[in-house]
Amino acid sequence: MNTKHELLRRLQQIVSEQLGVQEHEISEKSTWHELGADSLDRLETSRILEEAFDVDIPHQVGEQLNTVGETVDHILSAMESGKDISNIRIETAITNQQWAEVLEIRNEIFTNEYGFSVKPLPAPGKTGVWHFLARDDDHAIGTLSVVDTTEDRQLHQQYRLKFEKSERVARYAQLAILKPYRKCGIFEMLIENAQNTVVRPNEFTVGWLLYPAGQARSCRLTQSLGFNVQMPLLTTEFGSCYALTRRESNLSQIGWTERTSHIVEASVI
Repeated sequence: MNTKHELLRRLQQIVSEQLGVQEHEISEKSTWHELGADSLDRLETSRILEEAFDVDIPHQVGEQLNTVGETVDHILSAMESGKDISNIRIETAITNQQWAEVLEIRNEIFTNEYGFSVKPLPAPGKTGVWHFLARDDDHAIGTLSVVDTTEDRQLHQQYRLKFEKSERVARYAQLAILKPYRKCGIFEMLIENAQNTVVRPNEFTVGWLLYPAGQARSCRLTQSLGFNVQMPLLTTEFGSCYALTRRESNLSQIGWTERTSHIVEASVI
């Protein structure tokens, strides 16, 4: 998504879903007032647009964006000034030091930032669990784990997930990225590296994860990475969420290094 027209089209879809306005009624000249958005609607819409386009829309900036066109221009500008991630690499966390870094990142984000009480996953070495670290030079800046839940029928029932007995099932778990790096494509790098190094080689057929309900339908996972929202709405340790699933066996292998180069150049996913 690297043209103004494409961005406007995507924004129209999001705004239509969020405000209940027909897409053809939304143009660059449309004001948020004309679209029926009050201050709370605009705040929520800004949050969803941040997630959908990997940009920041500070509250004080969002208040000054009076039209759809002004909002599109701001998003384009923010995309063009994305963070350089050319030094970032993904590594498998297997040592005690790497595991300590994984736990530190998750504690900072889940506990300190969001106030969640999250049970740690098994440490490296446990069969059926893999951990990944994103690193900017020597600094750990993000983490993701993959857990084989094929035999965990109780967990699947808890989240209203239905899989065939013959299917191998992998959960993408406890994705956590430090705030300065959240709009840079690290998210995709972790997901795609996990797919290429664990999910495909181990012949998992389905992948799933939990995602905040308010962003599930407009997030990068559902818009770009092949995940689908599963009903119903769930109450989880991460708040209100939907389970997202995708058929891993239907995806071609992803060259994440090549994709990363595209992210750096265009500052988009």
